[in-house]
Formats: sequence, structure tokens, C-alpha cells
Amino acid sequence: MVVSVSAGKIRQHISAIASGFLGDWLEARGNGLAVPMTVFAGGKVLDADNPELAEPGSTLCLSLHGLMELESVWDFPGRAKEHYGSQLARALGDTSALKLRFNSGRPIYRNGQDLADLMERLVVDWPVPVKRVILLGHSMGGLLVRSACYYGSAKGHSWVGKSLDCVYIGSPHDGSWLAIGAHKAAGKLNKVPRDYVKVVGEVIDLRSEGIRNLSRGEVFEPGTEEQPLLSGARHFAVSGLLVKSERHPVNVWFGDALVHRSSAHGVRRQGWELTGKVNFPGVDHVRLARHPIVSKQLQEWLV
Repeated sequence: MVVSVSAGKIRQHISAIASGFLGDWLEARGNGLAVPMTVFAGGKVLDADNPELAEPGSTLCLSLHGLMELESVWDFPGRAKEHYGSQLARALGDTSALKLRFNSGRPIYRNGQDLADLMERLVVDWPVPVKRVILLGHSMGGLLVRSACYYGSAKGHSWVGKSLDCVYIGSPHDGSWLAIGAHKAAGKLNKVPRDYVKVVGEVIDLRSEGIRNLSRGEVFEPGTEEQPLLSGARHFAVSGLLVKSERHPVNVWFGDALVHRSSAHGVRRQGWELTGKVNFPGVDHVRLARHPIVSKQLQEWLV
């Protein structure tokens, strides 16, 4: 069977990859490949200033993708429009499942500031009073959740004062080993005197601020002191491992392929109090965004 993929879908994926790698550079030059921050409801763009839905719920469940991804990363294979948000909406009732698309190459703190503002507009202009907010962040998306919570609180936004649940799924709070490796490799190669080797280092070093932020899990504007998790909200962390045997060397070296369990649980962060955390051996980084076992855990935590 031949599967046809529309030119529009191809362009979207190319744009997501380009934005992840050079998103800040593209945005500064007004390039059309720079992904704008957009909210989707049922696969359609939602106007945050005038959100119109057939049945708006009093709970907003927003899913945030990771680096070089699109909102489609959440969709279960072969099950159109089926994702964690839609499943939670059915289980909870009176819930609107939303997705976010954003330029993952921008500095995380800038996306965090914009998301905080967008959430405030959504909540203020929502057709019915909002009682609860659920934020699901995959990989970089989880770092963006932390950033938005901080800036929303700093600006006195109303949405952070709602019943708020934040779920970090495979998020590199202490940095991603791959991003850290790229940072170290570029630094070392750039110091090598041979021109042809130095060029390799310079190419590796041509990466967006978003990718650089991943090397240390940076979510705040430079010069800002490390901030604790938002008080008054519930915080949950989900991690995965490549191999089902937890002590397998592959897991020790690579974690879920991109993020180690310790980083996903923020063990190096001071003053962290997670409401719940879980690890799923045998579930890799990408599948953490669309796996039945993760969905079951979310139901136990949030319903």
C-alpha cells in the first residue's frame, strides 16, 4: 500500500526541524520556516483572543511537543486525533484538549514568556470560566512548562492560580546527554589548530539557543537565579529507558535515548518536590509521548 503525504505536511515537518536547529536565526531574519506559536483544538488553529469551540470545557489540557517536533508527536499511530489529551478529556469530562506548536529553536525563556501570555489570554477569553489547567510537556516541552509557570507567576497571571497540574514527560531538567555532548564536542574541536577539523566544530556549534538551553536544562532568562517548581501546583515526572532491564549498560549510558532518568526527575535541582514520578523501562524517548502505559499513568494521576 502506498501512503501519500501532502506537500503541506512535508513542509511542516521540514519547518519544525529547521526551527529546532536554527529557529532563532530564522526568526531574526523573518524566514517563513520559523514556526509561530500556535494553539490547536481538534486539529484546527484556535484563536487565543477569541477561542470558539462547540463545547468548551472548564478544564484546559494543553500538550506541548519537544525539540524539532510538531504537535502530531502526541498522536497514537493509526489512531487519528487520539492522544493523551483527548483520552484525559473523555475521562474527566468538561475538558478541552488543546495542543501547542512552537519554534523550538528560540531560547526557552522567550517561549516561556510568550506561552505565559498566551495562557493568560486563553483563560481570560475562554467562553466558560476556567477551573483547572493541565500542562503536558514532552522533552523540551516540559522545560517550557516550567518556564511559563515562572513567568506567569512573576506577571501575576490568573491562570497560574487555577488548579494546575504540570506533567514533565522525558524532560531534561538537568540537561540532555546528547546536547551536552554536542556542546563539549564543538568546544574541543574549535580549539584544534587544523582548519578542516575546526570547521567540523564550527558546524556542530551552529545550533539554536533552544538546543544550547537543553545542555543544562536552562529555562530562565540569563542572570535569573534558579527557581523552584511553582508552588500551589502539582508536578509529575515521567522517564523512560531504552531496555526493559533497568541496570542494562545501554540504559546507564543513554537513558531513554536522549535523556537520563535522573535528569528527567530533576535530581540535581534543589528544593524540588514532585507530586509523583515514574520510570518505564523499555519505553524510549519518542514513544513516551504516545504509549498506552504512560496514558494509564496519567489517568491515575490526573483523573
